[in-house]
Amino acid sequence: MALKTFVKVSGVNNLSDARYCAGMEVNHIGFNIESSHPNYTSPQDYKELSEWLSGVEFVGEITSTNSDILALLADYDVHAIQVEDLAQVDTALTTGKEVIFATDDLDTAEKAWSASGEKLKYVLFDSSKTELDAIATAALSTPIVLAGGFTDEDVEGKIDSLNLFGIAMKGGDEIRPGYKDFDALADILEALEIDDLA
Repeated sequence: MALKTFVKVSGVNNLSDARYCAGMEVNHIGFNIESSHPNYTSPQDYKELSEWLSGVEFVGEITSTNSDILALLADYDVHAIQVEDLAQVDTALTTGKEVIFATDDLDTAEKAWSASGEKLKYVLFDSSKTELDAIATAALSTPIVLAGGFTDEDVEGKIDSLNLFGIAMKGGDEIRPGYKDFDALADILEALEIDDLA
């Protein structure tokens, strides 16, 4: 099984989500690694979760503008780091990890891409405030992973028409330990599955 495009699932905080995403061959699974964040994944929890998984890359997600990136990474063996502040891009690039920039402003997305010397892995972009035509134009020069603004019925068309690098979705809390409703994730991931028989 494989997916037709690059997919990131952000804010994963439980083994149910993590295993489901890995099984569906999602490319990136993101964990918030700041202790002040409400969706924080501790180093111990991250280690336990990541040891169950294979075939997927892990992203340390940072939302605060004053977090010490290098100190945080000492406790997490991640493949990539995601930041939301332009001032953090240079520091993130010095880590040797892939760097992702997250924003909901298209001008900021393009500034981050340029400021990085076009070294970002991609820009994770929340499209809720932006016209689709503007996203399509920006995506010609900046690798954009679209977070939201699509359904299982239109996701393939938007990937093509907007020139997207990929899409991003969010994980969620378990209903109770070991039990999770995957409807929202599953509908879109199943729409993107490559038919092995084709």
